[in-house]
Amino acid sequence: MKPHLFTCLVVAVLASAHCQSAYSWQGKPKSQTIKRVKRAARPKFNQNESKDIFFKDVYAEGTVGKRPDVSALSATTAKIASTDNNSADSSDTWSQIIDASVIEDEVKSLQQELNTLVTTPVMFQTKYNDINERFEVLSMLFAIIRQYDGDIRWNEHAPTAQFLFQQAAVSSRAGTAKGFQYCKARREDLQELVRGGSIAAGNQIPDSIDWSVAANRSPIMVRLEAANEDLKRMTSSASEFETHTEDVFRLSNLVAAMANVIVQDGMPEAEEDSYVEFSEKMKTASLKLKSAVKLNDFQAASKAANAVSQSCADCHSEWR
Repeated sequence: MKPHLFTCLVVAVLASAHCQSAYSWQGKPKSQTIKRVKRAARPKFNQNESKDIFFKDVYAEGTVGKRPDVSALSATTAKIASTDNNSADSSDTWSQIIDASVIEDEVKSLQQELNTLVTTPVMFQTKYNDINERFEVLSMLFAIIRQYDGDIRWNEHAPTAQFLFQQAAVSSRAGTAKGFQYCKARREDLQELVRGGSIAAGNQIPDSIDWSVAANRSPIMVRLEAANEDLKRMTSSASEFETHTEDVFRLSNLVAAMANVIVQDGMPEAEEDSYVEFSEKMKTASLKLKSAVKLNDFQAASKAANAVSQSCADCHSEWR
């Protein structure tokens, strides 16, 4: 055998022996033993001892009276769902139609406007139409406050305030000096109310509201048309809606309220079916718009504002 072949053979034998010795420490794998957890035994009850603790029949032994009427609960759920879907009808209460905060803010806004309008006899002679409109709206708002079914400011003084502002509206239909003095006194009454004070009237306040007098339809229609134009502009795009969210919410409340006012007992055409139908459509659309603002849903708000506008157009096509 040649020397180099012998050398290679010796090296291979030694390497094999080395590998076997190197892995011999591992030995054969041992089988794994799983230790089982000892669980508590299922409890046993003595029927004689536990019979007075648990009911055999919870409805027969554990309840008093009749079982609840599930159909009544279903009806309540349906009513809530209907409210969430913004349906409206003539049975809606004032608190469902207009938020108290909106009425309060509008009264404060009108007070600030009258502070700049009812200043001097000359200003009164120039602006008496604008002054008249604001006192008409104040009379309407305080008539709503008189009937409001929720917590709201000035409810204690609402009958007096509504009567006095109604009289101020009548006095401001001409720019006379006597009218100015009366409106100036009513402006001061309004300031006192907003500050948290009280007011009084020398005359006897009627117990009930004559809506045809308390809410003159002409200025209401002017306000409705102006609100309609503002709502169309404010919901014309997502950016406009985002910029005027608070104004859209305020106007949607006011439009819904005015739509309800114009069909109150005693108001002109309040007994005409088609007229009432148009007002209900306007109110429903306004309430949907109000809900859309709360959800910050531009698409729904735009659709509702278009419905408000359409109800105005449909009504004017028949009644104007």
